[in-house]
Amino acid sequence: MAVAGTLFVVLWVAVNVVQHRRAMAKNRAERAEIKQKNAEARKRLADKLKLPVRPGKDGWEFRTGPPSIGKLEVLGSGIGRATWLPGEEDSCKSFPFDRETNANSQDKVFRDLMLNRDNAGGSQGVTTAVEKDQSVSEAELAATTAARGSVFYSRLQTDEGWWAGDYGGPMFLLPGLVFACYATGVDLGSARRSAILRYIMNHQQALDGGWGMHIEGHSTVFGSVLNYSAARMCGLEHDDPRAARGREFIKAHGGAVASPQWAKFWLASIGAYEWTGVNPTPPELWLLPYWFPFHPGRMWCHCRMVYLPMSALFGSRWVYEDAETDPLIASLRKELYTNDYKSINWGSFAVRECISPTDLYNPQSWLMTAANHVLHNTLENPILRAVFHYPLDALRRAGNKFAFDYIHAEDVHTNWIDIGPVNKAFHVIANYAAFGADSDKFLNHIARIDDFLWLAEDGLKMQGYNGSMFWDTCFATHALANAVVASKLKSDQTVITDADREHMYRSLVKASKFVDDMQVREDVWERHTYFRAESLGGWPFSSRDHGWPISDCTAEGLRASILLSTFPDFKDDKNLHHIPQERLEQAVKIMIELQNTSTNNGWASYELNRGYDWYELLNPAQVFGNIMIDYSYVECSSASVQALCEFYKHFPQSKYADAALTSAAKGVDFIIDIQRPDGSWYGSWAVCFTYGAWFGIEGLVAGLDTCGDRISKKTREAAKNALVKGCDFLLSMQDPQDGGWGESIRACAAHEWVANEEGSQVVNTAWSLLAFLRAIEYLTENDAANSRPFLQKLKTSAHRASVFLRERQLADGDWAQEGISGVFNHSCSITYTAYRNVFPIWALARYAIVNFAEETKK
Repeated sequence: MAVAGTLFVVLWVAVNVVQHRRAMAKNRAERAEIKQKNAEARKRLADKLKLPVRPGKDGWEFRTGPPSIGKLEVLGSGIGRATWLPGEEDSCKSFPFDRETNANSQDKVFRDLMLNRDNAGGSQGVTTAVEKDQSVSEAELAATTAARGSVFYSRLQTDEGWWAGDYGGPMFLLPGLVFACYATGVDLGSARRSAILRYIMNHQQALDGGWGMHIEGHSTVFGSVLNYSAARMCGLEHDDPRAARGREFIKAHGGAVASPQWAKFWLASIGAYEWTGVNPTPPELWLLPYWFPFHPGRMWCHCRMVYLPMSALFGSRWVYEDAETDPLIASLRKELYTNDYKSINWGSFAVRECISPTDLYNPQSWLMTAANHVLHNTLENPILRAVFHYPLDALRRAGNKFAFDYIHAEDVHTNWIDIGPVNKAFHVIANYAAFGADSDKFLNHIARIDDFLWLAEDGLKMQGYNGSMFWDTCFATHALANAVVASKLKSDQTVITDADREHMYRSLVKASKFVDDMQVREDVWERHTYFRAESLGGWPFSSRDHGWPISDCTAEGLRASILLSTFPDFKDDKNLHHIPQERLEQAVKIMIELQNTSTNNGWASYELNRGYDWYELLNPAQVFGNIMIDYSYVECSSASVQALCEFYKHFPQSKYADAALTSAAKGVDFIIDIQRPDGSWYGSWAVCFTYGAWFGIEGLVAGLDTCGDRISKKTREAAKNALVKGCDFLLSMQDPQDGGWGESIRACAAHEWVANEEGSQVVNTAWSLLAFLRAIEYLTENDAANSRPFLQKLKTSAHRASVFLRERQLADGDWAQEGISGVFNHSCSITYTAYRNVFPIWALARYAIVNFAEETKK
């Protein structure tokens, strides 16, 4: 028996090793054949592999909808699509940009273009305004300022009814796209490459020559390695002094070996790093049963959709086909490392786990380190893969098949846009690797690359989504509608002309069509197979072509729809788009189903919380926090509570009305529970405690006003106390000199208030003012006798904030772009240029309405 067993083992090993060698030889032959096929396809399809330009023309053109120039069909409706089409050369260098003065663009390229277009049509903005004299009240001044801002902002609206703007900020997005295009032969064109290079070099840090993870961040190896490499691909010469400074920073901090996992992954895909030095992302994990305690399908969708193509590319070990003969890649192998490239022990624990202290935000747990070590020494061990070739190869092939099938499903679900920019760039490579340069699956991706690119005075950047158009438009409808109301409250004093008011009306009517168009009308195919939640009736962040509904976007879409359909001035307007009650109920159904009733009664972003808190122990990213599961947020929860309450008030007879009210009442409990001891709420999607406080207070008041006996007496008292505590927190952070609030992006990472070094900011101030006004309205109506001293304190503070916002307005009705206002995953900032307009307009209009109401009572 022993001899027979030994012979069996020997035979097993021999057969597996022989088969493994044959498989590797076959794989090499297939790769050589595919390389030749792709090279031929790239020559044959050269025109299709070029992003569109305007032949024989100079300058950039902003376009909405499907392109009329180009060789590729854009799948989907194209509504809400914003692209920049260049001439043959980049001619946008005349716009000045100085990162040391302000790392944020003013979005001048787009805004100047839209304003010049509008001037040609005859609109000149507010033509009459209340003079600042003794007879004019503060409410009238606020209403006038809001109206002036509204007319200005309405001039930036596209013909389709939405607002576009710079949604850049992260510095690790654009290099991934440059890598993907470089490695697959996609020609960005000289104008785009020039504008991309300008963007990268504009954001090189003067202090040390490096690049940050985001535009306001300190230099990191992550940002520096990726941006340096992308700049070289876009034409930065090795001998350029700026390149020399970049290399100095990179090498002084350990070289590319000291970059986090995502950078190592990108470098491995272009052949400037070895796959053995990347911690495993095995596609076999997708084959686990869903009931297994850890399953990638339970992760937060953004995390899931990034690691999906990572797993497919890791499993196939795909490398840029010309890496070994490309002189630029050979040069990068020298420029990015402190040691000779070939001498690095790539598979060692020290290399795989190395990360510079400048980059480390979320230290890897012992569990993740152990998992990496086990996977590297088992599934990725070359000896074990040879000895157990049959079972391990079968698992790898099955895992890769599911991963590539899933990638294709995501492409189809989103019309080849994909959920975000990181997996978009990875999907470009994945489709090229799996299906070839001549496949429709790859070519469809090229047609959607421009969706992510935005041009501003600092250059051409990759946005954090294919835009924030729906989200921005929903807020804009509230701002403009309130401004219209505020402008009409004093019959003896007209703050704007009828023509200007009509201009604002038309903007709202156009917005109503866009809100209608953007609601998702069907579920994606095979959604259960690919871990998708229900989509029917929801609203996305950007466009319906993108198609991923989000809880707060659905809530804001519902609120905007109800606001526009019940707006008194639109009662007889046949041009207004009224969304039928049945479709509004579909949105309510989604929102009710997205509430985490089994845990904390809050709302996460895209899906129910499917995983567990301990998943965060397996966070491999190192540079982001809380990415593994979809957590409940005060912003998503408050928006949902407000929307459900609005729905109940306007549709009390709906079959969903009772469930909506019950859901909202539970949401109030969550908002109370998530408040911090100091009275603040942590804002996860913008900077930071002012944003969280605005949502927290709005959600509490909506529930208190509407939920009635669904909220117990004890909860009602707790909600009132939370309201007061939230206001007290904001009062304590108001600038005693100018009456504004200024918060730094660093507060998001530190999880505590950090004052903005530049002082008060219009966006933070507007959020705080909106929160105070909501509290003032509620306390005045429900607890005026007991709250008189506190109310007076709030009113005084609100007055000072309104003055601050008025005085910061520019002569044309705009506000300057100040510090960055968006954030995600605690550590990375993102730009919302719309916020500098919509929130001051909204806050000042609300201030006017609340104060006019008080004057009327007097």
